[in-house]
Amino acid sequence: MSEEIVYRHAIEGLFLRSVGKRLTPELKEQLRAIGLDLDVKIPHHTPRSVFAQALSITARHLYPGMDAQEGYRQLGVGIITGMEHTLLGKALVSLWPIFGPDRVLSRMQESFATVNNYLKTELITHGRANHTIRVSECNGNPGYLMGIIEAGLTRAGAKHPRVEPFNFDGHACSYRVRWDP
Repeated sequence: MSEEIVYRHAIEGLFLRSVGKRLTPELKEQLRAIGLDLDVKIPHHTPRSVFAQALSITARHLYPGMDAQEGYRQLGVGIITGMEHTLLGKALVSLWPIFGPDRVLSRMQESFATVNNYLKTELITHGRANHTIRVSECNGNPGYLMGIIEAGLTRAGAKHPRVEPFNFDGHACSYRVRWDP
């Protein structure tokens, strides 16, 4: 199997748009120490292991008073917020309420495959506003994807979205995804 990698646009989205001004010299140095130098042009791809470490370091640095899952969740929420700061992202997110949460969830699940070469997902629909998403890799903590899903559903108009991780084995995880219809 080829090396598991995260594509440049995912690294840029997280660190340059989402974390942005909160990217302190101390955090940059910690990331540089694991092989992610944000002061040079970001390579076309970053190894999954480096990305997983970067998520952990960043969550601890930005959210030191929170438990790990909540820190990761906040990073995930930030990805959607950061996306809204780009011209294309702002236009896309503005359409989500028109599409509705069910359709946005389906598209979001497909979009996960565009950020790396290793994540496999399966969306199981149990009914309107009631789904399960299975993912093959959470990069150390299910909170990151949980935050992305919650924030996406909120922007799409879901009322009281609930995303509950279960069956996390250190890599793969399933999420119960529900909201008030």
